[in-house]
Parts: sequence; C-alpha cells; structure tokens
Amino acid sequence: MKFPLAILALATAAQSQNLPDGPGKAVVEKVCSDCHGVATIAALRKTRDAWDATVDEMTSRGAKGTDEEFDTIVNYLARYLGKVNVNKATPKEIEEIADLTPAEAEAIAIYRSKNGDFKNFEELHKVKEIDPNKLDERKDRFAFQ
Repeated sequence: MKFPLAILALATAAQSQNLPDGPGKAVVEKVCSDCHGVATIAALRKTRDAWDATVDEMTSRGAKGTDEEFDTIVNYLARYLGKVNVNKATPKEIEEIADLTPAEAEAIAIYRSKNGDFKNFEELHKVKEIDPNKLDERKDRFAFQ
C-alpha cells in the first residue's frame, strides 16, 4: 500500500513545480490545493482585482484560511501569475508583474501619459525603449482595460 502514497507524493511535488517560486507559494499550495490542483491556478493570469475577486469567491465557497493567508495568496498570485493593466498601473506594478526593468516600466507610463491609453498589445511596440521581442515574451502579462 505504500506504492500509491509514493505516487501521490510525486504528483504533489510535480504540481508544486507549476507555481513560480516566491514569497507566498507555500500558502497558495496549502490553502488552494484542498479544492483543486495548483496546475489549475498556474495556468491562469489575472489582474490583481480579478485575483482578489477569485479569492473572495473561493472564500465564500468554503476555502479555509486566515485573512492574512488570503492577503498573501492575492499578493502572490498578482505578482507571479498576474496581468497588469498598463493603462492604470504604476510603473512599479508594471515592472513587477511584467518583469521589466524600472526604466522600461517608466517608459510605458511616460508614453501612456503623452499619448493616452493603449488600446491593444501591438501599441506597446510603439514604446521605443523596450525591445519588442521582450514584450512578445511577456504578452500574456498585459491587460488593457
């Protein structure tokens, strides 16, 4: 009977590898994996507000955790599995979520203030201070509403 437990341990370890390392990962694994695998979470990208709403909904469905744990979960998900609304975010939020340099994030904010909101991803390519290939690699991290 030890064989099935070993398989379960390997499956849990494999799922854990789907989440990026960072502060809060263990809390996400502990609280969220009671109802669904972490692979489900890792496949999503949402804005901070959307992650907050998701965590609120899971709490209303019976997710068990403290307020501090739920705050940690939202912070982790927003940072490591987040999307950033480039039309509203601060340069620091753009830097952290899109994994850009401070200068690149600031360039997005400056371009936005001079030219108005970005309508779509292709418009980000107009920000000359950022390599378009770098933006393309992070395309799933940007939102525009």
